[in-house]
Amino acid sequence: MMCVFHPCRFRLLKQASIGVGLSLAASFSTALVPVSIAPIEANFVLGIDVQGQRLNLYEDCEEGSVTCDNMLIVAPDLQRLWHIKPYDKSIDKSPYSVKLYAAKTKHSLCKDGVTPCGFQGYQFEGNGIKGFIEPIDQKIYAGNEWTLDGSSVTYKENSTYLPLTSQTSLINSKYNASDKALNKSYQITRDEVRRLYGERMESDLKQEQIQWIKQRSKDCGANAQHQPRTQAEKVCFIQKNDSREKDYFLWID
Repeated sequence: MMCVFHPCRFRLLKQASIGVGLSLAASFSTALVPVSIAPIEANFVLGIDVQGQRLNLYEDCEEGSVTCDNMLIVAPDLQRLWHIKPYDKSIDKSPYSVKLYAAKTKHSLCKDGVTPCGFQGYQFEGNGIKGFIEPIDQKIYAGNEWTLDGSSVTYKENSTYLPLTSQTSLINSKYNASDKALNKSYQITRDEVRRLYGERMESDLKQEQIQWIKQRSKDCGANAQHQPRTQAEKVCFIQKNDSREKDYFLWID
């Protein structure tokens, strides 16, 4: 079935009985070419959330295209995120920098060995890393571009647009709103826990909150006062805060 790229990408994927667990070596039989895509909302395809970090996928291909070679992933340094870089004690103290990765769609071939058939996912490379995004199991395979040693992580799709480059005011606005909502939820939960279970349980909640803040700083990157320094870190804080608010209900229940 021939289908335009945009509306049918994920429907084709679900219908096609294609193999999974493709190796990185097989995924990169052809090199990716440099791309020049503006990472703006108009070109946004998909938000991918991994361990609190955001990867944004953009594309700039003609309407009706089945395949797309002109794609871009904007994300925090993936080598650092997956600990592919050589260990450096100072790396945890430095801000999460934003990197650009060239990307393209990957399809199985029809019987003629030329025509693209089943959509399989997206392959990407750049900044010392190669990877493959597999939408069937929602996994990303990534490894060092020279040795291909690496691992896979599970991701969640997210249609909410959170830019990692430019549009600083938008991220600041979302971060400030997220920070206020988290603090308000924490105070409400703390009051309810004290009312229902007493001061000892309230103290336990407070200690867990302190540990959670420290872990958030470790996962997202932050300064000594546990405040984010870059857009990438603020986006991570936004996602971590949202998950934390959901956890508060467990204390009341």
